[in-house]
Amino acid sequence: MKNNHVDSKLLLGLVIGAAVGAAVGYLAATDKKEQILDELNNVVGKVKDGFNSAVSKYKGKVNNLIEDDDSPE
Repeated sequence: MKNNHVDSKLLLGLVIGAAVGAAVGYLAATDKKEQILDELNNVVGKVKDGFNSAVSKYKGKVNNLIEDDDSPE
């Protein structure tokens, strides 16, 4: 049973590796690679900004909880 699980993970890894390799190959061969990289950079920037915003909101809530817990009753 465990061997089957390992085989499926290996197959999944090979499929993902092939997909990434194909994407890199396409990117290297295309004439529009600068445009694609710029668009990808914009998407990554938006995801990064959203993540940073969520982390900041979470930190604010945690700090508020800590301050509320430290307040004298």
